[in-house]
Amino acid sequence: MSTFTPPTFEILSQVLEEKFGVLREDIKPDTVLEDIELDSLALIEVALTLQKRLGFVIPTEDLNSGGTVSDLYELVNSAAGNA
Repeated sequence: MSTFTPPTFEILSQVLEEKFGVLREDIKPDTVLEDIELDSLALIEVALTLQKRLGFVIPTEDLNSGGTVSDLYELVNSAAGNA
């Protein structure tokens, strides 16, 4: 059985910083994902990394590189609620 970790904005920020080299000061809720060079393939990698770290599945079909960091965070929270 996997361990469930509640998603936090801090965890999302850590993944973006560690895995993709996004500067912490560039990670704000209204930051557009494309502006920090996260395309659809990178977002799938973000989702897979978060799945491993948090312990639940994040639906990759709902990822949108034209969205914001807040949109990504809300998708992760929604997935957590369904876990």
